[in-house]
Amino acid sequence: MGYMSAILKSKSVDKWELMADCCRKSFKRFVQCFWEEIPGVGKLAWNWHLDVFCEELQEVAERVFVSQPKEYDLVVNVSPGTSKSSFFSILFQPWTWTRMPQARHLASSHTENLVLDHANKARSVVKSEKYRACFPEIVLAGDSAGSFSNTLGGERRSFTVGGKSPMGFHGVFLICLPW
Repeated sequence: MGYMSAILKSKSVDKWELMADCCRKSFKRFVQCFWEEIPGVGKLAWNWHLDVFCEELQEVAERVFVSQPKEYDLVVNVSPGTSKSSFFSILFQPWTWTRMPQARHLASSHTENLVLDHANKARSVVKSEKYRACFPEIVLAGDSAGSFSNTLGGERRSFTVGGKSPMGFHGVFLICLPW
């Protein structure tokens, strides 16, 4: 019997609390637990570059969580079909809310269809039964096309190059998807 199975069988720990604790501490664990909550996603085939995505995003976020200045802008330049959108634009925002529910995200892309699709998929993760069981404190409040917020002050707003402008909005995390 594995360590986790033994803990769960002891009934002294709720499985959702245990999952939530593991996911809060690790973006990688969050991705592995919540991948299937992304609508229409295929099976997760883990590769070394996904470890790099998780490590880099976690490092950037950890500095924000403790109010330290950024050390660099993270730029990712890899081939299409390597799960960039799923990690950076869909799963990262719901994960940051588990640690910093008041985090504001500004997400942009070159087309409105793409940025709205990513926002809808991120919203679906937050609305999923699994996410609500693990993080019941995160409750969606405002909801419009491409934008949504939670009752604790967190937001996700979507913008396009030639459409909606981010002027006047302030984000803690800025995600720009030129692909």
